[in-house]
Amino acid sequence: MFMLFRRGLVLGWLLALALTWAGCSSSRQPEGNPYASAQTEPTRGDWVVCHNLSDPDQLNPTNYQGADAGYIVGNIFMSLLTVDPRDTNFPYVPALAKDLPEISPDGLRFTFEIHPAATWDNGTPVTGEDFAFSVKVIKNPLVDCAQLRPYYEFIKDVIVDPKNPRRFIVVTKQKYMLALSSIGTLYVLPRYIYDPENLMGRYSIPELDEKGEKLRNDPNIQKFARRYNAMQREPEHIVGCGPYLLERWETGQQVVLRRKARWWADTLEGIAYEAYPDKLIYRVINDPNTAITNLKAQKLDVMNAIPAKDFIQLKANTGFTTHFNLHTPPMFAYSYIGLNMRPQGRPPVFTDRRVRRALAHLLDVDMLIKKFSYGMAQRITGPLYPMQRGSYNDTLPPIPYDPAKAAQLLDEAGWIDRDGDGIREKMIDGRKVNLEFEILTNAGNEVRLQIARILQQEAQKVGIKVNITSLDWSIFLERTKKHEFDAYIGAWIGSHNPQDLKQIWHTKSWAEGGSNYVGFGNDETDRIIELIREELDKTRRDSLYRLFHAIVYEEQPYIFLTAPYERIAIHKRFRNAYTSPIRPGFFPSGFWTPKEHVRYGKTEAMR
Repeated sequence: MFMLFRRGLVLGWLLALALTWAGCSSSRQPEGNPYASAQTEPTRGDWVVCHNLSDPDQLNPTNYQGADAGYIVGNIFMSLLTVDPRDTNFPYVPALAKDLPEISPDGLRFTFEIHPAATWDNGTPVTGEDFAFSVKVIKNPLVDCAQLRPYYEFIKDVIVDPKNPRRFIVVTKQKYMLALSSIGTLYVLPRYIYDPENLMGRYSIPELDEKGEKLRNDPNIQKFARRYNAMQREPEHIVGCGPYLLERWETGQQVVLRRKARWWADTLEGIAYEAYPDKLIYRVINDPNTAITNLKAQKLDVMNAIPAKDFIQLKANTGFTTHFNLHTPPMFAYSYIGLNMRPQGRPPVFTDRRVRRALAHLLDVDMLIKKFSYGMAQRITGPLYPMQRGSYNDTLPPIPYDPAKAAQLLDEAGWIDRDGDGIREKMIDGRKVNLEFEILTNAGNEVRLQIARILQQEAQKVGIKVNITSLDWSIFLERTKKHEFDAYIGAWIGSHNPQDLKQIWHTKSWAEGGSNYVGFGNDETDRIIELIREELDKTRRDSLYRLFHAIVYEEQPYIFLTAPYERIAIHKRFRNAYTSPIRPGFFPSGFWTPKEHVRYGKTEAMR
């Protein structure tokens, strides 16, 4: 999945959602606010302690998989452009780039110039060659970033101006609806850190494209990828031109980022250059109850994804709201249950769409919204976000809770309890196979565990045995990535962009390490995905989206659950602590604290 963060975000969204956001997020200070201050000018200082449910899978800027890793990485690395998440139109603004790019009339050439002040930590300038190197990293077939490649395959070449190495042209192969987004949000990497031998300098971008998989046996390609893929967490290997350094990563405890003493953008103004806290601390607490206890004790400053029940209770707790503001911006996200349609050495339970649809009839999603989301979510029927009006197919009715219909579909599919043991079975390839499957959840996510248990109970009533396995986040990701599951409960987090469906839904994204974990798709759906990618007219693109949505609805590779509202608590001592539909919903590098309310590192902060 392609997750976009503050230092690499994209443009566009609907006014209706903006109005919803404005209505549900508030940061007004109550009377008698103990954190009032006459100070209005931001100053550096203080720390922000954020909650993380688990350790990031890694902090390699192209290879990470988890969303939490991306939020951390976004403070260390920078991209050419970012977006102002405070603006309801989410406009692009320059970050590493001096200005917005010049785009040729045919939409195939994008001319950028790096900001003249931008330097790496060793004092050398950031140039177009660094951007070209970053593209080459993604196009190296052995780099573990298959989830990113579909978004950059359209880049044909990067031409650096020989008279001004900060100026360069990105040449593209064809029109692509997310071209500016993909180019503008690519983290620019320092070659001197990631490729000190300049191994990738031996290949041009067209050569990497042309030879592609043939380069897998090239010793230089292998040597670079082997070293680069191993650069996951050591501070000397996680280095960008953003405002923060990785100070340390204490596994299972915290990731600590330290503000650079001198950063090239220290004197610049703008959303891309806000970096006030001396430290950003991402504290790992994988038990939500323990996290809430720490939040109440003010040992955490920020927590998102607060369980809905706890959020309602916190909202009613005046002792808590004295110190914290609560926010509920909408999210570009949805939850689902993925079903393995192409099992390899596993029981072929979900190869028949009637079985997949039967399982969907066993979940009362409306009840789940009331029970677990306390109304702070909405039902979905397919792989697009409901707030994306026009592309989301709202003519498709939600699949109703109907155990009788589920039983009927299972009968039709030939799964019948013939031996009377309470579990349906079927003869497949000459052997009896029980209708039994394992569902994976990630440890610490109590709501997902409860949903799995409800499904387990409902399935048992119609003769299906469900086994629940809860895994550490990194292991959960690894098993889904390798298709080592029958079913799993997951979520996709995206942006307000038009969605590029290739990474999650194209057949190539199953075999080539993408995110099509369930094995969905055929020639027809692949063709629709390719047409969407190249269609720049919104009306025609929306029509294709709705068609794809309808096909996914019928095939039921996922049991689509809900699109949630975010639930965030932020300590009141911070200023500029706005929230947004852009994930993670808050942006701690922009937080600043009036001098009299600084809590951490006071000696350093008050200098």
